[in-house]
Amino acid sequence: MVSPWDSLRVGQKMNPKANNSQRPVPLIGRGGVQLVAGDALIGLLGLPLAALLRSLLGAANLPLGAPQASFQETDRIALWVVAALSAILWPLAIRATDPGYPSTSLPVRKIVAAAFIWLLACSGAIYFLDKALASRALLLFGVLIVALLSTLLRQLRVQGNESATAPRTELPELGRAAELALARGEPISISIERLERALPRPTIILEGGAIWIYPTSLSPSERLVKRLLDVTLAGVLIAVLSPVILIVALLILIRDGRPIFYTDKRAGLYGRPFDVRKFRTMREGADAERAQLWEQSETKGPAFKIVADPRVSSLGRILRRFSLDELPQLFDVLTGRMSLVGPRPAGLDEVSRYEDRHRLRLTVRPGVTGLWQIRRRMDNDFEERISDDLEYIRRWSILFDLEIVARTVRVVLSGRGV
Repeated sequence: MVSPWDSLRVGQKMNPKANNSQRPVPLIGRGGVQLVAGDALIGLLGLPLAALLRSLLGAANLPLGAPQASFQETDRIALWVVAALSAILWPLAIRATDPGYPSTSLPVRKIVAAAFIWLLACSGAIYFLDKALASRALLLFGVLIVALLSTLLRQLRVQGNESATAPRTELPELGRAAELALARGEPISISIERLERALPRPTIILEGGAIWIYPTSLSPSERLVKRLLDVTLAGVLIAVLSPVILIVALLILIRDGRPIFYTDKRAGLYGRPFDVRKFRTMREGADAERAQLWEQSETKGPAFKIVADPRVSSLGRILRRFSLDELPQLFDVLTGRMSLVGPRPAGLDEVSRYEDRHRLRLTVRPGVTGLWQIRRRMDNDFEERISDDLEYIRRWSILFDLEIVARTVRVVLSGRGV
């Protein structure tokens, strides 16, 4: 006898929509951030471009053009206020129609539906701020512009590699009681507590007949906000600390000679190598001695740290005590190789000794400072560092980043560096 659940299985196999070859892939990494940023820019430009288009049509005396009088839509403050608000409204409207947002494969009909959601929001804001600006033609052009540009953006957006190689597995049996409940049309609850216990910040997306699980990644919107905060704070810090940076560079040049800067390969986001820059605090040729000193490392686990490192110069010890050697990394933050707050970048030789579970700390961009820096600065157990890094990922928020930056200033001024 065929059970109701068996009938559902047969129906699923015969359903042509079950073909996964055209499945939209959620973009969590850099591609997702770029897509969200593109949507924000489209939302920002939608109404101003519509107003400009109406001005051109009006000048040519064409239908739907702006009236050729003293009233100019582009001169209305409300237009620019709503345009700025639209930079948030348009990504939210797209998200309302795209459960896997941001994904590159979004049907045009869903983009059009999002455009009309955006239309309702913007028309209400315009009517509230400036009734004289409430033009149906302006909003119609705005809908066409945001819909067309968003469709073009998704056509041009090359899908990233982070999801392309994801292992695929079938959903295990749910158990007879749950399967029979579904066959009767009753809802069931699938617990994800095991994932939440094992992973610090899991992102789970249902899209295209598949459940995508990202272990610790921040969402594209969160990454975009964090990136904006990084650029803003790093720019301010570089401007404020530029005299200190110049003085430190001159001291190294006078006291220890060239080179002033030290460059080393470190593991960045997802373990990708990048060049980290610091003020030089060691004698020349110190890198060649690192392999011989591994046995003297005072950190238990795959991390290299020696408090009284014989390679460090006398000036270098002062710079390290107040973390002045880290100041050039602010420029790495501006270029996007690092974040202002995050796990400290590990050496490639350290990462080669990692267990698989240690690589979770590589799922966010490395930082100039982090939770471990303000709590311990130096410890003898790598597992404590991993615990701090994963706690940071789990608790991440803009306010938490600002708190860590503020506490870092206090720790640095106290001279507790090593």
